[in-house]
Amino acid sequence: MSGETITHDKDAHRYSIVVDGTEAYLTYERPAKDRIHITHTIVPDKIGGRGLGKRLVTRAMEDAIAAGDKVSSSCWYASGLIEKTPDWSAQLA
Repeated sequence: MSGETITHDKDAHRYSIVVDGTEAYLTYERPAKDRIHITHTIVPDKIGGRGLGKRLVTRAMEDAIAAGDKVSSSCWYASGLIEKTPDWSAQLA
């Protein structure tokens, strides 16, 4: 799993990772300069069960923290991880 790289397309507001030719991704919106809103975390069944969703949310949160951004989420998966991680929940908008 360490060989796959997460890419961040800032213009498209999207983090993605490709495994075995299939893409998993996280999308977000930027409602304000210092805020991101996570909208979806999608991991196709074909590559599910490998922790890819968690890796995508982790990367988005690490980037948000590094930038000093506040975070909100309408994605049930990302919201659950954020709420369970004390360092991340402090970033909630």
